[in-house]
Amino acid sequence: MLLLAPVVLLAFWPAYFGVLPSASFAFHAHGMTATVWLALIGFQSWSAHRADRRLHRAAGLAVFAVVPLFAGAAVLVLHSMATKFALKTDPFYAALGARLGLHDILSTIALVGFVSVAMARRRNIAVHAACLLSTAILVLPPVIARLPIPRFFHSGELIAIALALAAAWVEPRGRWPFLAVAAIMVVHILLFETIAASTAWAQIVVGFSTLPVAPFTLAAMAAALAALVLAWRRVPPRRPPVRPSRPTAEPA
Repeated sequence: MLLLAPVVLLAFWPAYFGVLPSASFAFHAHGMTATVWLALIGFQSWSAHRADRRLHRAAGLAVFAVVPLFAGAAVLVLHSMATKFALKTDPFYAALGARLGLHDILSTIALVGFVSVAMARRRNIAVHAACLLSTAILVLPPVIARLPIPRFFHSGELIAIALALAAAWVEPRGRWPFLAVAAIMVVHILLFETIAASTAWAQIVVGFSTLPVAPFTLAAMAAALAALVLAWRRVPPRRPPVRPSRPTAEPA
């Protein structure tokens, strides 16, 4: 996780971190919530390895704020991309805005799903940790696509698949979340080349750009929060240990 921070900074420096004053609110919201989420995962990994359960549990409650805010910010940036695609104001989004939009929708749903499962399985340490680490793998394709390195189309997804499969092999007790994120990457590639490239999907994206974004943002935040709360409640509270009662002295 520590190695991911400078990579993210380098990847998004030209488009976001290097032009912070001129970035739109949607990109500020998306960039900040994504950064905070990755920082939270890194902090939780550190606190878990310190065996500081109290700190780990206290910081873990931040997911109930960060994840809904991330979901809402994802809708904001999706609407921004849809608008640029519809108006053709940016060459990059005019060409790929609709296709990237479907990619972001699936990634956001997957992130909320992984975190919800992590909450529901928080007493299974291997699965809990694997679900949270899988959310970091989700961000790799857009990061790799922006790095100034030799690459080819869908190289980000293929690298993410390789890392997910390696993680599944290294941690067999938490294997299935890594296999799931690898499968999601395959779905990303398939959708990008089929449905996301269709005229029908392009029309949906253009239609979305004409709608007010606030109701969709609030709905995404509410849905994410509801998923997390329901997942949290699936785990019954710990019962306090039963202390043996002292035997009462019998009268002589």
